[in-house]
Amino acid sequence: MGIYDRDYMRSANREPGNGKSALIAIIAINVMAFIFMRNPDLALQTGNGFHLITLFQLVTAGFLHHGFGHIFFNMWGLYLFGTLVTPHISGKKFTALYLTGVITGNLLFWAFAEITHTQASLVGASGAVCAVMAAAATLEPNRRFTMIFMPFNPLKTTTLVICYTVLDLLFFVFTPGGTVAHLAHLGGFLAGYVFMRILFGNRLPWDPLQKLFSYKKISFPPPPSASGSSSGNNSGRVTQKELDALLDKLSTSGINSLSPYELERLRKARKQMRGEE
Repeated sequence: MGIYDRDYMRSANREPGNGKSALIAIIAINVMAFIFMRNPDLALQTGNGFHLITLFQLVTAGFLHHGFGHIFFNMWGLYLFGTLVTPHISGKKFTALYLTGVITGNLLFWAFAEITHTQASLVGASGAVCAVMAAAATLEPNRRFTMIFMPFNPLKTTTLVICYTVLDLLFFVFTPGGTVAHLAHLGGFLAGYVFMRILFGNRLPWDPLQKLFSYKKISFPPPPSASGSSSGNNSGRVTQKELDALLDKLSTSGINSLSPYELERLRKARKQMRGEE
């Protein structure tokens, strides 16, 4: 079992709140909008330059869908990955994550369409779903998914999200005129990752760009004395005695009580337990 798979390690990344209620409310709003709101003025219109209504459409377009299949798969994905995220954050922050994904994805799509003078009408919550997928990967990287028609199953959350992102990037590059807003998806993935990085910092169980944010620890590693419960240096293996001391401090005082050096030693112990070192 990895360090971040322990119950108290995962609970250290959680905060009080009812994120599940916000998830259900957002799904309900999307369903109600699909049934009762068919106003084309609420879709994001591109190719006509910027207008005041564009700011409004950046949000409203994220709650509209073209047909039953469109809303079904978006809401199914939102619920599937949202239930991995909501135990960790409050309802307000989950709502903020959803809106951040909607606005960032739609804005990126709109900006590119304006630059290329492309006329389009965009609707859908795909950008928000991708933001939630990215958040789920950072918080629950080792959850397993069985995907139909995939040659390799089950897939970890991280593998699934990386594959989806790469496919979106390839489709955007090689089929730029398609009907799927792949750029909005990519914007959503980026927004979800940045949102979680800002929210949790170094506490994320999976951070694909961790080295970009840990240059200080690489350039100036703290001496062993910087850790009250660790011994040895940062390059040596983590002993069972050192690991037990770190886990005891974590369980009693919380993850915020650990120094950057101690966090690095926990990550190293996790790699050791997985046979990566």
